[in-house]
Amino acid sequence: MRQFACLVVTFAIVAVFSSCAKDDSPCGPKDTYDLYLLGSSIVDSTAGVYNTYMDGNDRVFQWSELIEEACSEEHVNLDARVALLDETTTGINARARVDWSFLFEEKIPMTKSGADLKGNGSAGLKQAFGEGNPAWFVPVVEVYFPTKGTYGADTAFLKQNVISVELMAKYRKH
Repeated sequence: MRQFACLVVTFAIVAVFSSCAKDDSPCGPKDTYDLYLLGSSIVDSTAGVYNTYMDGNDRVFQWSELIEEACSEEHVNLDARVALLDETTTGINARARVDWSFLFEEKIPMTKSGADLKGNGSAGLKQAFGEGNPAWFVPVVEVYFPTKGTYGADTAFLKQNVISVELMAKYRKH
């Protein structure tokens, strides 16, 4: 009888783990967009993901990328992190978001934790693209601060005070 009970327990454990591993998603494989910039590569415009602009008196440095052929039926999960020189660094802010279908945007709040500005969130694409259609989205992270007067001075300030910029979007392929 004891062997039978052990067999039943073993079967139940295998059944539970088998059902957990099953993927019932109507989408394709999982994919990840991963941007990690360190040091001088933070303002490298050759990668095609870097932009800068003025927003009132603030200089904004922006990193983003168009992601196509995403599945519209599962949420995009976004993690953003800006590593500052140290925890005493002040005057620098960050924000993140996911844009899609020109009209939709999900803002991701970023808060300071030690020497990091961090944020995470998710966005659903189905409302804009419908069920079963390929979708696109743009993950964005921005660092901004009061301008130092010129692009060169702003870039030097950014390089002096920001160690790295990270942006990760997890999604499913169409």
